[in-house]
Amino acid sequence: MEEFFPLTMDTERRAHIRHALQTAYAHEGLWGESQPPHLLPEGVERGDETHLIFLTLVYTISGGRDPIPLWTAARQALPQFPHLFDPQHLARANPRTLQEPLRQAGLTAKASEATVWHKIGKALVMRGRGSVSAILAQAGYDALAMWKMLQQSKTTFPVLSGEQTAPRWLAGLAAHGGQSLANLDKLALPASAAGQEALANLGIEGELVSAVMWDAVHALGRLGCHQQQGTNGCPLAPECPVAPFCRWGNLASRHGRAGEL
Repeated sequence: MEEFFPLTMDTERRAHIRHALQTAYAHEGLWGESQPPHLLPEGVERGDETHLIFLTLVYTISGGRDPIPLWTAARQALPQFPHLFDPQHLARANPRTLQEPLRQAGLTAKASEATVWHKIGKALVMRGRGSVSAILAQAGYDALAMWKMLQQSKTTFPVLSGEQTAPRWLAGLAAHGGQSLANLDKLALPASAAGQEALANLGIEGELVSAVMWDAVHALGRLGCHQQQGTNGCPLAPECPVAPFCRWGNLASRHGRAGEL
């Protein structure tokens, strides 16, 4: 990936926004929502192989989904349907046999996503003998090297190698899976529609968001900015952690410049 952090926005202002938003998202400060992928399934230790496989498979089907019901269903599914999270089983399975248990688990009812779930399990076996950490080690625990590998392996890693999903997955392995990945701050991706609305309100032009900020920006837009429908301020500003920087927060600067969060 090329350089994703143009510094034309005031650096101090951007740092304040990042800190306020990250802190709020980590501590249920965005209207009660706080990092749905961070909660552990029963009997799983953070960063162990089962956990990394769990994160990998669920991120694969997370695009466009409401994160709270998806990750809740996934945590409940792991002890009930452990074979769905076993790469060796997935690699041997017929994708059609995965559709019903994935539906019963509340993960997906789409045949296409069952096929992708199967292919990612197979890819983990092909590239890492079923181990996510082995694949990370092959890339030297470097996020940019992982990105490059995924772009060269789109058939092997469908969806997971995508422009949206790959950076979010790698950021998730770091934030929720305890993996230390070099150069993660150099990965960015297009903001969601809700995230773009939040960026515009913060005076940040452009569509890219750093991978480590994507979930928080998406939640801000989805739960907060989307509620602002008029021109007389935002009804949620009193509870918004970045209201002082927002055009609807009545305290914001009117001089936001282009940049990326």
